Amino acid sequence: MSYRNVIRAVWRTALLVIVALAFALPAKQVAAQSGEQCFAETGYCVSGRLLEYWRQNGGLATFGLPLSAQMDENGLQVQYFERQRFELHPENARPYDVLLGRLGAQLFGPTILPVANGPASGCIWFPETQHNVCNQQVALGFASYWQSNGLEFGGAGKSYQESLALFGFPITEAIPYTTPEGKLVQAQWFERARFEWHPDNPDQFKVLLGRLGADVRPWTQGPYRPGTGTPNPPTGQLDINIFLTSQGGGSVGCGDQVVPVPRRIAATNGVLAAALNDLLSLKSQGYGESGLYNALYQSDLRLDIVRIINGEAEIVLSGTVRTNGVCDKPRIIAQIDQTARQFPSVTSTKIWLNNQPIADAIQ
Repeated sequence: MSYRNVIRAVWRTALLVIVALAFALPAKQVAAQSGEQCFAETGYCVSGRLLEYWRQNGGLATFGLPLSAQMDENGLQVQYFERQRFELHPENARPYDVLLGRLGAQLFGPTILPVANGPASGCIWFPETQHNVCNQQVALGFASYWQSNGLEFGGAGKSYQESLALFGFPITEAIPYTTPEGKLVQAQWFERARFEWHPDNPDQFKVLLGRLGADVRPWTQGPYRPGTGTPNPPTGQLDINIFLTSQGGGSVGCGDQVVPVPRRIAATNGVLAAALNDLLSLKSQGYGESGLYNALYQSDLRLDIVRIINGEAEIVLSGTVRTNGVCDKPRIIAQIDQTARQFPSVTSTKIWLNNQPIADAIQ
């Protein structure tokens, strides 16, 4: 081959490379410029700074799939994921322009559990909340997981501050906990997480993070808002009961009893919360022609959180209670209690009002 032909072959190859790059680069740039990733599993997309944060700090393994679109909540732009809520704070410098919700503290509510007696050998001691974080096996468990994971602030490994930023301080010791799937596990609650110990799993999956975002989301915002696609919520209707007061013939209030009243509501995954909300929304003093009395008719209450732990429904309310005398206080408590107990998964209740036990909060 002559020198001239060699030169032509080189230029031809170079031209092909340039053309290939011309077609390849724009697609890559569009993906970068759009800054959006959509998830067919839930039908929602994540974009912009929240997507960058999600990718930089563990992505699917740490936060799970998106459960909402980016939206306004109490004046903040937020987005829910299976295990967290991202909050945008553009007034802060990076990396603090995105903060994680204190979902563990929000879900655990005002529950008061004993603190530790002091530092335990081989554990991480947190004097701020008086709790230890310990391993369940040698070099394996909650302590190792806390130390090995965290947000990404730069540098090698995970620092105390990076772990603290992701999980927060512990707010319980390790305690028995029944998962939403009905499995009894050892769990420990943190300000922003719930660690679950699954000893039958392979070592790398023995500690799993609870789906706090999925737990909080139904009670804070009601039905899921559609994103690019729509998750598959239950369809149709459900028959439930609310409980009202029948005056006389019992031991509630001034010798009264509470009785079930059939109601039909839209089908939902959060049937306990839906039943309680249906009860709280009823503003009539009497119910139809039945002669039943609603002791809650003057009250303005909001259901903030409801969860079931080991058969106990913890119901966290806020708002104002108004009564028609001393008989109404036990009637109100019984109506709420029995509305929750109608479900087989609930064997007892703990009811809070404005961060106090309801019996103390109602004057």
